[in-house]
Amino acid sequence: MGHFLLAVHMMDSRELVKRVEENCRPYLSAMTTAVVGVSGGPDSLALLHILRQVMDPERLVVAHLHHGLRPEADAEMQMVVDTAVAWGLPMVIDRQDVTGLARQQGWSLEEAARHARYHFLAEVAAQEGAPLVMTAHHADDQAETVLLHLIRGSGLAGLRGMLPAAPLPTAAAPDVTLLRPLLDISRAEIEAYCAAHQLHPVQDPSNADTTFLRNRIRHELLPLLAHYNPQIKAHLQQLAAITAADYTLLEGWFNVFWQSVYVEEGAGWLALARARWLELPLSHRRLALRRAIRTLRPLQTDISFRAVELARQLVERGVTGTQMDLPGGLVLRLGYQRILITDDGVGSPGTMMPQLSEAAPVPLVIPGQVMLGHGWLLAAADFQGDTAVIAQNQNPWVAFVDVGAAPQLQVRPRLPGERFQPLGMHGRSAKVKEVMINRKIARELRPLWPLVAHDDHLVWLAGHHQDERCRVTPTSRRIVRLTCRRIPLTEGSP
Repeated sequence: MGHFLLAVHMMDSRELVKRVEENCRPYLSAMTTAVVGVSGGPDSLALLHILRQVMDPERLVVAHLHHGLRPEADAEMQMVVDTAVAWGLPMVIDRQDVTGLARQQGWSLEEAARHARYHFLAEVAAQEGAPLVMTAHHADDQAETVLLHLIRGSGLAGLRGMLPAAPLPTAAAPDVTLLRPLLDISRAEIEAYCAAHQLHPVQDPSNADTTFLRNRIRHELLPLLAHYNPQIKAHLQQLAAITAADYTLLEGWFNVFWQSVYVEEGAGWLALARARWLELPLSHRRLALRRAIRTLRPLQTDISFRAVELARQLVERGVTGTQMDLPGGLVLRLGYQRILITDDGVGSPGTMMPQLSEAAPVPLVIPGQVMLGHGWLLAAADFQGDTAVIAQNQNPWVAFVDVGAAPQLQVRPRLPGERFQPLGMHGRSAKVKEVMINRKIARELRPLWPLVAHDDHLVWLAGHHQDERCRVTPTSRRIVRLTCRRIPLTEGSP
């Protein structure tokens, strides 16, 4: 009877290997190097054992991170080292003070461990030139993940659970694929495989610690739900598969709109076009906010429906200058023209708009230039080209002006109560401050917004209006081309 059961287990093992091979095949080539995250538990040990059979072992790199959380971790690390040596596999071992990281960042231990683990795997992938990282998440993990997101009030993105293949969730490795070849294989099948091949994995005692929410779901909630539906795990896995397919379709539609609503991003911030966002369908408005958060926080798993809804409602109410906290230590700030999502500690990218470095006037010779704050440049040069170019100019950051006999201009902020005659208003004057408000220049940017002027009056409110008295006419004797631009030019810049 024992031999019969062993034969059955071996037959099941061959089937399992075949399934893993099929899951890996689209991502493997003869030259592919893969980093395999190995903790020493049954899941990762079984995955490593199988991968040695389905690809060239020389292309496998074992990666183990010592989290410094438990006294047993030293022995577990040694077990992984011994296994890699016995199987002739290269390995990378590292240690991380996860407790210290959690304290420093204000994260839970689970969140800190996840950040540390993916950052480590990204570093190993970069070091080895590997386009692929594999982890041993399995079908039971998937069921727990879907239920966890459901409890937290996630939307469709969370109900997808984990994806079989996705970009590695860290900005440190944008081109590395994270592959989960065991995602459709149950924990019971994995444990049977280990038994059939006499593998001796370590058992992590923290998996039984119900102070962690995921462990409470595994040991308490799922067994309770199984009383109502014995197929609850399978159905949660099906829900993930169905939702993932629907979400992919929805994202495909949304990608077209994202190109129009996305403005630009920098270190720790991202900007969306407020007016364009307001024109999107409700579903896409939510997706845009969620994607912005994901872009800045690729490891953020807890983006609840409530958080997205509160953000949506704040933007739709449209009170410029308001802000709210978002998941992952992010802040949403509402400007006239932009929805800014930024790290809490990052100032408004002030923003990435032209600003004077100081309030004092700065001479602008012709030809010449003045450096502004935030990497902007304001330049003046004589123009002697075809005047048809002037009539066709649609760039608000370029102005053609008649400066008369003025030998020199100056760049300065607006003066208290200053008025000028905006081009097209037929000589009627307007307060510079009121024009700034009408042109939706943010309040915090107005005091140091660059103006070009000469001794008599304002010449150009950069990016918005020139003065009627500097209008180019057929009798103009000296035409100057004024340009305001950012150095270096980036996508979305003028």
